[in-house]
Amino acid sequence: MDNRTYGLAEAADIADVPIDELRKAIKDGLLVACLFQNTGEYRIPADELARYVRRTRHADPFGHQSKRKVLILGEDLLFAGTLKLELQRDPRMDVRYASWGPDAALMVNHYGANLFVVDLTPSKAVPDEVLAAIRTQRASARGAAVAYYTMPDEALDAHPLVRSRLAALCPEAALSKMKGLRALTIECFRALGLETNTRIFRLHG
Repeated sequence: MDNRTYGLAEAADIADVPIDELRKAIKDGLLVACLFQNTGEYRIPADELARYVRRTRHADPFGHQSKRKVLILGEDLLFAGTLKLELQRDPRMDVRYASWGPDAALMVNHYGANLFVVDLTPSKAVPDEVLAAIRTQRASARGAAVAYYTMPDEALDAHPLVRSRLAALCPEAALSKMKGLRALTIECFRALGLETNTRIFRLHG
């Protein structure tokens, strides 16, 4: 059981939902929260937030389509955000991002991702417990994984930590960020078994 609680703004950021939606969910009894009378601030238990995310996020109310859930994990917010925008242009995708930290495990364990896109760049910020949670989720739900890293492929031998993480994660695909966003996007579609019109164009000269 997770005993942490979040304020409204923090919960909205973690769940990637509008803060007004959370306020309405609390008012309508769809989300459990504690109101502190002295401050007027709501605190939302982590477990309740996780239940709300599982129950409501991007569900198809008419049953016309089931979206593929993609969770991007890493510390390069700019790159991950750009990849998120690229992937969610496809209506079949529901894409979330979580930076390495205490909330990454919450997203891994409760989001129900069909694909984990993991930044394995060497960093002390990458928690081993989050990588272990990804492996557990993949084993139980058969989710796919795509890994990426900053160094060129030919330099991997100089980074044993990345090598060991790749061996432990066993992703469906792994590639350097130097190959570009489109190459990574195509690998994400392949890992999900989806067709894409994205093509890689290389300039000569």
